[in-house]
Amino acid sequence: MGARMTKSVVETCMQSSIYHPPAASYSKYSCQFLRTVSGDKLAVLCVSPVGCSMSMHKKYTDSRHVVLYSHGNATDLGECKDMCEMLANMLDAHVVVYDYPNYGNSSKAAMCEATLNSSIEAMYTRLREMGVAPAKMILMGQSLGSVPTLNMASRASADYCAVILISPLASAIRAVVSDEVVPKYILAKLDGVLFDNLQAAERVRAPVAIVHGFDDEVLNIAGAQLLHSRIPARFQHAPLYIEAEHNDIYRDETLVQVTEYLQEFVRAASEAHGRLSAAASRD
Repeated sequence: MGARMTKSVVETCMQSSIYHPPAASYSKYSCQFLRTVSGDKLAVLCVSPVGCSMSMHKKYTDSRHVVLYSHGNATDLGECKDMCEMLANMLDAHVVVYDYPNYGNSSKAAMCEATLNSSIEAMYTRLREMGVAPAKMILMGQSLGSVPTLNMASRASADYCAVILISPLASAIRAVVSDEVVPKYILAKLDGVLFDNLQAAERVRAPVAIVHGFDDEVLNIAGAQLLHSRIPARFQHAPLYIEAEHNDIYRDETLVQVTEYLQEFVRAASEAHGRLSAAASRD
């Protein structure tokens, strides 16, 4: 009870400093909608490679991967559409991106960590109902989006092929202070208060790729390095650290490097999932 109370108090006090939903940058008629178990309505956009399409209201029959993408803070479907189109063509995969409650044209609601997690749960459940196989499911989160992504990846009920984290955070406390200011043993006690990606990373069950910029002044690269160290060894994929800031991972100077890294990772993760599935079928 004490831990839950502390989390609630922290989130209430930090509501305006944690979440920065922008005014909707797109029409509500340009997206699809999905409801969470709590009744929140999520705006959803399916972005496909050139020449194909996908709908949240039809059975999934394609052989391509599906990337369930949780975007960062201070953005919405309209603002990240171009990036999702780039990812779709880069990976030859469908990218399904959604707005959290209070973002874009999703329903208005008080944001909290539980709301983030219930949102991705609704998205994941719908994709599985549509017939997206675990071998084709990639969980991807950027910045704030790394929180629901790792929460889903840590669940015993979740089945997926790979996890991609772009500019992720280690925990809420480590996003604002470092162990140069606060002793490590105190930080370790505070990680669990909010956005404890470190604990979630320890429970993932598929390969994890991390891309982070050396010059990121929003989320220091030290957090990504610590996060990588908490991933079980068998699921650690060599991270990609590049000369970039928080919001320019895909700029022209680094795009080729990031593209090659993500393409190679998806190939390796798919092969690993195939080997595990084959071994399981023999047991």
